[in-house]
Amino acid sequence: MCRPTSRPERDQRGLATSVLATVLFPLVLSILWLTMQWAMLSWAQATAQAAAQDGARAAAALNATEAIGQATASAAASNGSLENYQVTAHRTAAITTVTVSAKALQVIPGFPSTIQVTATSPTQRLTSS
Repeated sequence: MCRPTSRPERDQRGLATSVLATVLFPLVLSILWLTMQWAMLSWAQATAQAAAQDGARAAAALNATEAIGQATASAAASNGSLENYQVTAHRTAAITTVTVSAKALQVIPGFPSTIQVTATSPTQRLTSS
C-alpha cells in the first residue's frame, strides 16, 4: 500500500480559481465587446438599408425630385446609429437610385465600420396606352 508523501495543500485550490478568473476575464470581456460591435454594425446596416429604400421610394414617386429622396433618406438615417452619413440620389425616366454611405458607431477602435447601401425603385411616370 502506497501512502502519499505529502498532504495536498488547501491553498492551491483557491489559487487555481484566481488564475482561471484572470485568464477568463479578458476573454469574456473581449467576447462582450465584439458582440456589442456586431450589434452596432447590424443596427447601422439596417438603418442605412431602410433609409435608402425610403429615399428611393420617395424620389421615384410621380412628380418627385432627387432632393425629396435625399431629404427622406436623411431623415430616416438620423436615428443615431450612423455617423457622417451621406445620401446621394439619381433619378432617370426609368429607374431611381438612392445610396446611403456612412460609418457605424464604434465600440472597438479601429474596427471596420464603413457601410454603403444602394436601393433602386422604378420611377413612376404617366404613359399613354
